[in-house]
Amino acid sequence: MRGVGVVSENIADAPVRKSWSIPRPRRRFDRLELLLFAAFAVVSVWVIALDLWQVIVHGRTWTGTDGVYITDQMQYLSWVVSASHSGLVANLFVTRPSSAVYLQPAILISGLLTAFGLPPTVALLIWKPVAVCAFFFAARAMTGRVLRGRGRDARLAALTLALFYGCLSIVYGQLSVVGDLFPGFLSWGYPFTLLAVAATIYALLTYERARTDQRLRIAPGMLAALAGALHPWQGELFVLVLVGGELIGGGIRWGNLREELRSPRLRLASVTLGLALLPLIYYYALGKFNIDWQLGQAASKHNFPASAIAIALGPLALVALLGLRGPAGGFLGRATRLWPLAAVLIYLQALTSEGAAPLHAFDGVTLPLALLAVKGYARLQDEPGPLRRLWPRSKRIRWTIIGVAVTLGTIPATYDEMREALVEVKPTSGNGNFIQPDEKSALAYLKHDHDPGAVISSAYLGMLVPGYTGRRTYDGDCVWSQPRCGSRDASTQSLLGGRLTRAAAQQVVSSSHARFVLLACSSATAKVEAQLRPLTSSVTEFGCASVIELRTG
Repeated sequence: MRGVGVVSENIADAPVRKSWSIPRPRRRFDRLELLLFAAFAVVSVWVIALDLWQVIVHGRTWTGTDGVYITDQMQYLSWVVSASHSGLVANLFVTRPSSAVYLQPAILISGLLTAFGLPPTVALLIWKPVAVCAFFFAARAMTGRVLRGRGRDARLAALTLALFYGCLSIVYGQLSVVGDLFPGFLSWGYPFTLLAVAATIYALLTYERARTDQRLRIAPGMLAALAGALHPWQGELFVLVLVGGELIGGGIRWGNLREELRSPRLRLASVTLGLALLPLIYYYALGKFNIDWQLGQAASKHNFPASAIAIALGPLALVALLGLRGPAGGFLGRATRLWPLAAVLIYLQALTSEGAAPLHAFDGVTLPLALLAVKGYARLQDEPGPLRRLWPRSKRIRWTIIGVAVTLGTIPATYDEMREALVEVKPTSGNGNFIQPDEKSALAYLKHDHDPGAVISSAYLGMLVPGYTGRRTYDGDCVWSQPRCGSRDASTQSLLGGRLTRAAAQQVVSSSHARFVLLACSSATAKVEAQLRPLTSSVTEFGCASVIELRTG
């Protein structure tokens, strides 16, 4: 049976010239796979469950967010609202005019649903079950293909690690799990990232099948383009893996290059690569020719410590080194080996002036590392020399070792992430996850008021303004409220806290080019209203919150 597994792995490089392919029987769901799917689904709804608990038990006013860091969720919500008007997205986190130039397929669909009357929060949340299911089934499919012939236990171990692996690391001086390396964390408000990883996996799988059949198909390129449009880091990953997989280890036959240039395989690679590059070229143009994207790219460097990533991935990566021994096993085997290396290259590129958010390069990397680790450990039984001693003769001992390793590599990290989420989503002062009912009424007033104009407010309400009112805000998201986001925060806090002189307060409001001042329940309302009275057209009060409309001109 072991020999059959090796033959099936190398079939992608066989010179198949028929238009048909070898039958691929569908693998039925294992009960433990269903259990893993249920566990992943439970983890994915953990944050929403905590939010609903606050609503049902304590009567909180929830803003409908799904995530620990809600600034990102409010960014997506503002995109949905902006797309509901024109299909394209403009930066609503600045009061100056900004062009609607950003097209993202999932946001476009949510925007259309919002235009037809669906609340923006719901139009955004619908992607959560889609992303969770897509990622699970993609990981399961790739696990079955790469570990074909390795047995049920090997596939279950790899799938478990791909879904739940995590290791406590030192992040900015604190012991914590690196969120982007934990797929469950990505399900908390980052559905587009999970969808992009799933699309990348399916692009590799469909490419490998088309390559085996020696037929030109556009599905791999379309899936790769979708991944790049949703999350450009995944598009870059696919391009590097595709190019590396074809250039290394028996991909292109350099000795017969003339015939190779006429081969269906090269046409497939060219079409797939061309489609995959389209969204990346688009993102590159945005960063070069649009001021909002230029400033946002510079503000999202997030110089995340490489040591934290190394510690987090270290245990799994060390075992994964065993998977580099022996033949790769066709294009998919080479792709599995190249994925972690490509992630490192993308991380390094993101640290330069041409990149952004370096940590996103490692999204989904637990899947190839898990496959390499399990595959490498299973191969120890065939290894001569001292490594053979790591493969116990007793099957019970072998799988006890694997069971303990998988348990230690998944359950502690999952527990820590869920515990951290429990702390982060609790209602606190200045957290836009839960707001006061009066503040919600003020936001609703701004949404339905017919007078146009931007809003200046505290940072935690400012981040809600675009998504809940459709208006521009002076301050709210330091990736997009650029330039000088820090000085915006400082001046706004001083204004709403009543710490400025009358002249300074009026100067801040005038220079912000805002038409409305949204005073939160924590603001020094009476003092601010008195300071801004010479500029005021009207004041509308909602209990502890109020909205000041300024005179035009």
